[in-house]
Parts: sequence; C-alpha cells; structure tokens
Amino acid sequence: DLDNKMTESIAVARAIGHEWFLIPDDDANKAKCEEMEKVLFSIMNTMVYIINKICFAPNSTECKTFDAEYARSRFLTKFEPAGKAIEDLLDGPFIMGDTLPVYADYLLYACLYDIKIFCPGALDNSAKMTDFMDKFLNYPSPIRRWFKSNESKEGEYIRPPVPHIMELLPEEMGQGDIH
Repeated sequence: DLDNKMTESIAVARAIGHEWFLIPDDDANKAKCEEMEKVLFSIMNTMVYIINKICFAPNSTECKTFDAEYARSRFLTKFEPAGKAIEDLLDGPFIMGDTLPVYADYLLYACLYDIKIFCPGALDNSAKMTDFMDKFLNYPSPIRRWFKSNESKEGEYIRPPVPHIMELLPEEMGQGDIH
C-alpha cells in the first residue's frame, strides 16, 4: 500500500504508523516512541551480533562451533539493562499506557517475540513485558485484520537480503509455538 519500497523495520513501522494513524500527536509521546525505537534497535543489533559475528564467525576466538547456551548467556547479560529501559518506557499494557497501541508497540512485540524464542524465560521476571505481550497479542488490531484480508496478499514484497534472526539459529532453537 505504501509508495516507497523499504526494508528497515523502523522505517516500515513508521510508514505504516502514518498510514494507519498510529503515530502519537504530541511531541512528548513521539519522543517516547523514538526512545523505545532506539532501545529496540540496540537489542536486535546485539542479538544479531552475538549470533552472527561471535557464534558463527569462522575466525571467532570465542566459539569454534555454535554454542546456543553461550549465545544466550552473552545476550542475556546485554539484555538486562535494555529490559529495564523497556520497563521504564511502558506506562501500562502499551507504551502510551491504556490507550490504543502505537507503531512502536508493534516494534516492541516483534522484538520481544524474537527474544522469547531465542531465550525462553527471559521475560518471565518482568510482569510489564509479559502483560504487554498478552495484551498486544489479544488486541483487535486493524492492521492484524488487514494482514488476514485478501487485500494484503496483493502487491509486491521484497525480502531484505539480511536473514531474519531466527533463520540464523540451529533448527532445534527455532522450533516450538511461542505466542
């Protein structure tokens, strides 16, 4: 539906946010969404770096073969302060509190979903993040309805050249049905 072809998650989320009126109107809430973007971008970059550069790099001095537990432990050490920042930015079930989800909530869900797959149990000690995941999954989103419609199947989608984080993991780590 959008005029431009984009591959960056944040750019796509913002464009969809503009299209579906999911961008906050006031400057303070926009700034809060941008702060959440920065935290999430940092988390996802850390996850990709640990999996791809440290655990799969042929010249890695840290790992000669992929060690999932080592990768998880390295990630969880980095995730702890970022998880605290996420909790500080969540005012209720969503970033803006009890209001409707905004575009940054969609980014947050995608990021936490990947963390939940990569490090099962990583979110268990955070009531705010667990509550967010449950509320967001069950929220009757207009975007979710659109993706289920025939209209969403039309058009062109170009997959970015960088694989999804879960495609980088050994098969046994990507299995399971996590919601």
